[in-house]
Amino acid sequence: MSLKLGTADDDGKPGGLAIVQFVEQVRTISNGKLLVYPVWEAGGQDVQQWDQVVARMLKDRKLDLAMIPSRTWDTEGVTTLRPLNAPFLVTSDALADEIVTSQELSTELMSGLDKDGATGLALLPEGLRHPFSFGAPLVTPAAFQGKVIRAAKSNLGDATIRALGGRPDDPVGDAYAAGVRDGSLGGAETGFVLSDALPVPGIATANLTVTTKINTLVANSAALGDLSAENQAVLRKAATATLQWVLGHRTTEAATAAAFCNRGGKITTATPANLRAFDQAVQPLYGELEQDPATKATIDRIRTLKKSVRVPATGIATPC
Repeated sequence: MSLKLGTADDDGKPGGLAIVQFVEQVRTISNGKLLVYPVWEAGGQDVQQWDQVVARMLKDRKLDLAMIPSRTWDTEGVTTLRPLNAPFLVTSDALADEIVTSQELSTELMSGLDKDGATGLALLPEGLRHPFSFGAPLVTPAAFQGKVIRAAKSNLGDATIRALGGRPDDPVGDAYAAGVRDGSLGGAETGFVLSDALPVPGIATANLTVTTKINTLVANSAALGDLSAENQAVLRKAATATLQWVLGHRTTEAATAAAFCNRGGKITTATPANLRAFDQAVQPLYGELEQDPATKATIDRIRTLKKSVRVPATGIATPC
């Protein structure tokens, strides 16, 4: 028996590497009786809202499984994952690891996926997200004013950029590179681990972590329900094994930042006063988010967890 797993990534991206591992885990655990075939760049190349396209393919059962960033789901009516992407909340790989390995917290976060006909199998951390400037460094809220910032589509992500004074957009292909060349695109929200895809390296603000990218490994609920109990168990065991593989093989923030510097990128930092100004700028967003009691409770749990998490030196980028 075979299943199709879609992603907007190719097999060289961190999410793609996790998918390759999941495919192998399914084959091994099932003794080859259940096979998963990846569909790379499932929505096509150079399409806007690339992750949403994959989510809708899963909902329409054009895919059985998918790897979709958690930020994506809020445009599709899923609200339980929004705490993961609240601005400046999940700011270290160490904290992300604690969240995704907490069965209670990860189950709670993925519980809303059923609104979109999906079932969460695992949350897989990928990397920290920072502002990368194509001009003057984005180290103050004033530096964002009026700047178009390239970011993957997300209602909360877009609202965060607007709260900082910027204008979110998701240009692709030639439009992306052209915006950098003609100066109409001021920066991008991305991570060091993906920064080799930037049209030019730019200048990253390393201590301003907007959020951490965490992928959802999901199944179409109807497709999952059609499987035998044995095959459902295979998928869940493979997802758990894949999470452990990701935790053990993820490249550190320090290493990916150093690689960015070696490619000609520059890394700077914002002052403590400016970091406080960034926090103040997004407080109205928290006011909106926390109107929902469940969202507020999850945010509070993550804040409490954050206080106890130690970030190792390998989790911090060094300016260059």
